[in-house]
Order: sequence, then structure tokens, then C-alpha cells
Amino acid sequence: MFCCDCGTSNPDTAIYCHKCGNTLHKMTTEILQPVLPPNSPTPEPEFTQEQRQLVDELFSIDKKPHECHACGRTDNLYTCDFGLAKKTGTKRDWSTTAWSVVVSAVTLPLLGAGGLNMPDKKNRLSVLRLQLVLCNVCRATNFAYHFHPWWETAKRLGYTEFFDAERLKQLQPVR
Repeated sequence: MFCCDCGTSNPDTAIYCHKCGNTLHKMTTEILQPVLPPNSPTPEPEFTQEQRQLVDELFSIDKKPHECHACGRTDNLYTCDFGLAKKTGTKRDWSTTAWSVVVSAVTLPLLGAGGLNMPDKKNRLSVLRLQLVLCNVCRATNFAYHFHPWWETAKRLGYTEFFDAERLKQLQPVR
């Protein structure tokens, strides 16, 4: 393997050039990719167009993490975690339905009774985890989640399901 920067010959198992220290690349399917050390984390996947749009639109809004989202005060602040979710898919688990059909095929002739379980339905959600910042005055007089600067843009982008702090804790990430 040769270094792309200085041209020095290196062993095929090398990760860095022995002469200049730059990362070595190896040719795989005609695309240059960095050689990763064993047991290293895999690179993050590329963003989809929708994710890129979301990131661009939300980060262009001034978040003001150290100001009250309602009035702009910077003292006696209170934070409240919440989330806005968008349904991205539905998955049905047909295994319970199949099992109930098998059991009914046996029990119906023998006992004259059987049952059919319908498939379980699990929704896949994309959740924005947000934090509302309010001063003590606004918290006591007009507490509302819509004061968060991202609220309107997130709703416009389809994030319409509200999650309070307790419901956020119950979410299970998809791997």
C-alpha cells in the first residue's frame, strides 16, 4: 500500500503512513475509503434529504438556551423536557396471529372453541427531544410548550405528536 500524500510504501495492514503519519486509504469498489482500525465504531450514516431539511430549518432558528422562551429574561430559569414526534412507519407482528390460528386448529375440533388474535401494531416515530426554558414569572402565569422557538417549524414539518417528560423516558431507541 502506498501513501497518497508522500508516496511511501507501507504494509497492507498499516492504518497510518510510517513516514508522514497521514491516514492510509485502500481501494474498495473503485471508491477510496479510510482504513478503520479493528473494533472501531462505524461511521454515521448519511442524512436523508428530509433529515437535512429538518436540521437546516431548526438550527437556523435562534434556540436561546439561556433565555426564557416567552419573555427573554435570563435569571431564575426553569427547564422542562418534552418532545414532538412524527410517525415514520408501522410494523405489525403476525407471530401471535399465526400462533392463535395453530392453537384454534387443535382446540376447535376437540373442544369446540378457538380464538383469533389480531396482529400487534408498533409505530415507528422520529422524536425531537426539546427543552422549554421559562423564567419563574412566565412559568407561574403562562406556562405553554408552544413558546419553544422550534415549536411552529417542527409542527409544520409533521412533528405533531406531543411527548411529556415521562413519556419520553419510556421510548425505546431503534437500533
